[in-house]
Amino acid sequence: MKMIHMKTMQYAFWSLLVFSISMASCSMIPSLGGPQIGINYGQYSSNLEDSPVIGINYGRYGSNLPQPEAIPSLVNSLSIKHVKTFDLDPRITKSFANTGITLSLCIPNDKIPSLATNLSQAESIIRNFILPYHKNTIITTISVGNEVSLLPQFSSHLVSAMVNVHKAIKRYRLHKKIKVSTTHSLAILSRRFPPSTAIFHQSIGDSVLKPLIRFLQRTNSPLMVNVYPYLAYKQSFPSIPLDFALFQPMNSPKRRRYIDPYTGVAYTNLFDIMLDSVDSAVKSLGLPKIPVVVSEIGWPSSGNPGETAANLENARVFNQRLVEHLRRRWNKVPVYIFALFDEDQKTGAAVEKHWGLLYGNGSRKYDLNFSPSI
Repeated sequence: MKMIHMKTMQYAFWSLLVFSISMASCSMIPSLGGPQIGINYGQYSSNLEDSPVIGINYGRYGSNLPQPEAIPSLVNSLSIKHVKTFDLDPRITKSFANTGITLSLCIPNDKIPSLATNLSQAESIIRNFILPYHKNTIITTISVGNEVSLLPQFSSHLVSAMVNVHKAIKRYRLHKKIKVSTTHSLAILSRRFPPSTAIFHQSIGDSVLKPLIRFLQRTNSPLMVNVYPYLAYKQSFPSIPLDFALFQPMNSPKRRRYIDPYTGVAYTNLFDIMLDSVDSAVKSLGLPKIPVVVSEIGWPSSGNPGETAANLENARVFNQRLVEHLRRRWNKVPVYIFALFDEDQKTGAAVEKHWGLLYGNGSRKYDLNFSPSI
């Protein structure tokens, strides 16, 4: 996850939501089952066969974190079978050999410009970091960079770099097994509300994202987006009700809902609204459906003194209800929770350090029910 101050800029639009979310008793709300809630989310975000549903991000900006060899057993203890990393460290890749846990890897941002013009470098990366391990470790995805779409020094090279990495994978006949993508923050959207009217930033829509999404569609690869309801809630406080951001309980006598005025689609949580905004922006480019993977999502357990919503109980509630929400969906979107560990060496706002399901020593911060593994 990038620095909080870079991400919160994207969420000012949610301040409008307070005027649109209504309170109603369950008896006053029409049937909200099936595809009538978050219809774009259901139709456009879940087309990957055999894709992961719930995984975990494994970041390492923490002191005294467990060694890579200990990570698979910790992940297994959570009943999670899918892990996303932020580098290509062979020690990590090797540690997941013969575990049945899938692995999503990441090429560092600074490699993107040279990869765009140098196919041999892409082949070298695949030869050195993938070929020695792929027979024993289930590598599913390689992200070319992390949240670089709005950074001109990288974005102008991004699609060419992805194409070359895909060519290198295809040379070794691994392209059906390992997909090439890149992660995006929701800052790529310039208009996000109502979700049916969402569009990408004009500066990158046609020049970067349109060819990028076409590449993903051509290679049957997912669009990876980082979705943070906490940041939307925080930036718009007090406009968005906390329970709307925390997946209000299904049996609540007073469930809030937002109805998109242009589509009539009803939403009962912020997560589905944010996902549908991405889907609508893709459609605004004149492009067909694209599978979406939520590459980061979570809730912090602590923050600065004024961040009262960043607490242990809200983190537990959000992540548990996220799991339950995904289980209820008639079509499930793959999600990677952020993150496995607290990372006390991160710089910036205090909240950056407290997104883990586990403390740095590997002990659980709170109980979550992920069983059975999904």
